[in-house]
Amino acid sequence: MNELRSAIKGLQALDIDHVHESYLPWLAWWFRVDTWDDDWIVERKRTIVKEALTLYKYKGTIWAVERALELTGFGPKLTVWHQMNPQGPKGTFLIEATQEQGGLTQKDYENVVTLVESNKQGSQHWNMIVRNPVSQGGLYAGVRVRSRKRITVTLMD
Repeated sequence: MNELRSAIKGLQALDIDHVHESYLPWLAWWFRVDTWDDDWIVERKRTIVKEALTLYKYKGTIWAVERALELTGFGPKLTVWHQMNPQGPKGTFLIEATQEQGGLTQKDYENVVTLVESNKQGSQHWNMIVRNPVSQGGLYAGVRVRSRKRITVTLMD
């Protein structure tokens, strides 16, 4: 019985830095992570689980939207309606994001929509432009999100 007690004491179930990788999805669920991708590298998974409670605390703020996108591999710049030039419609914000790796896949798009929708205020509306890193051709590929159901893909100089 003492062996069992010492084994239980040795468990590090909530030590995100040392828990086995296979346990991270369960911790993510337990900490209410909004989106999860099994293809992410282990370090990103650990960071997202660590930041989950902080994000949950600040849900409904622009900071939470920005931080959630940063954690999943986008370099976002958020502009609130009154900071836009010309001024945008009240209650809106624009996200200009650069994706760290490769092109925007359908899974990436769904993750972005989930992250923004779950971290913004319910009354806010948003547009988004996603730029991929500079390619050999020197063009940026951008995506502009007008709503959850419509997407316009444009090439930007």
